[in-house]
Amino acid sequence: MTTTTKLKWARFIMFLAAAYNIFWGAVISIYPQIILFGNPPTNFLLIILRCVGMLVGVYGVAYYFASLDPVKYWPLILVGWIGKLLGPFGSLYYIYLHQLTPSFLIVNVFNDLIWLYPVGWVIYQAITKQLTDNSADAADKTLYQQFLGGAFNQLSPNLKAFHQSHVPIGAVGEFRVTRGTGFINNLFANLADLPHNADAAIAELSVHPSAGKEIWSRLLGDKKVISKQWLTNGFLIERFKVVNIYLSAKVVNGNLVIYDAASTVMGIAMPPFFTPTVTATGEDAGDSILINVEIGFKPFGRIINYQGLVKSIILSNT
Repeated sequence: MTTTTKLKWARFIMFLAAAYNIFWGAVISIYPQIILFGNPPTNFLLIILRCVGMLVGVYGVAYYFASLDPVKYWPLILVGWIGKLLGPFGSLYYIYLHQLTPSFLIVNVFNDLIWLYPVGWVIYQAITKQLTDNSADAADKTLYQQFLGGAFNQLSPNLKAFHQSHVPIGAVGEFRVTRGTGFINNLFANLADLPHNADAAIAELSVHPSAGKEIWSRLLGDKKVISKQWLTNGFLIERFKVVNIYLSAKVVNGNLVIYDAASTVMGIAMPPFFTPTVTATGEDAGDSILINVEIGFKPFGRIINYQGLVKSIILSNT
């Protein structure tokens, strides 16, 4: 399993855990009798169970934030995992003392046991797959130099010059634009305000670097698309309005290939089987750069493709 696939599943697992905890916490808080299993519903016991429901639900909120960045919040996930590990032992102890009936174990099955492996897997991946650049000279590197690491020096000359610029830089040219077919595909394209089919749409790009991030402004025909890029745990994150796309990259024969790793919408992790897909390739072509970008959405396929030649230009700092 690739690192990008692991990230998708880690975020999705923690989002499911968050949704489950919030739901189950609300159920216990509203109707605590559901887990009494025949025990008398004294007022004190109902109060305690409602407090437990509140804590379970609040931990769901914590899992939600952990789903946004499993590497950063893995200690928080670990605390929850320890609780899931110890919960069944507590139940078995009180069943042994005849304080609980064996039927109570069904609560542990759904609250604890089925989560031990997937949540433990997330913790393991978060600890062993952390990909941050801690080098002393990271502050002197551009965003893409930090993103690509040692592979940056393998880029072809035009690409290297573009992505190592510390000042605003741009590119101009023409793109052939091809939308996907079908109602759903065009609906997504329209919602994202993407250009329509064109054989030679005017293409203008400007990139403004500042303090660990870059603002990318693209003009395709009469449509303008603005995004923000920054690094988190070795992934390049690109934000389009409420959508964050986690990106990985590789350098192949001097060409830069960027592809999606995971996505969120309004901070909610999207499952691997229903998520935006992005593949962007840049390669030198004489004194220009040939760009080919494919954007899709599982399971509907292509949303838009645009490709063409652009030439780099240095922009003013104003």
